[in-house]
Amino acid sequence: MFTELAALVRASEKVVVTLTMQGDLMSIVVVPVIKNAADAALTTPLALSATPAELDEGFAQALAGVTAARQSLAEQAEATKSLLEAAKSSQSSKATKALAKPATPAEVSNSSDDEEDDSKPQEAASADASTKVEGSAAASRGTDLASLL
Repeated sequence: MFTELAALVRASEKVVVTLTMQGDLMSIVVVPVIKNAADAALTTPLALSATPAELDEGFAQALAGVTAARQSLAEQAEATKSLLEAAKSSQSSKATKALAKPATPAEVSNSSDDEEDDSKPQEAASADASTKVEGSAAASRGTDLASLL
């Protein structure tokens, strides 16, 4: 029994064991104490009630099973915490690089080209309008019959 308790004590800061008798039944509560647990489930107590003979037979196995499950849960919680910290660090470094990246010369020249491009459509529209006016003036003069000969 103490071998199984030793594994639980190593994984916790301390373990509180409470024994009470209620008639012929003995109740045992095993509570692992952890100050900054990664998961609250790691501090879940084991509570059993049985006759002393039944506890002699099954308590060590029950404690070993809970200890193994608790260890697996602790490993999973630690692995998840590590993954989250790695992701946070990665995203932070990406954001820092994106903010530190200066504007490229192509981007700067494109923005000045945009300003020039804004005036070009107006000039083209003016040229098209003057051509239409000249074309309509020629159409209103009629056809030069002398040029046909």
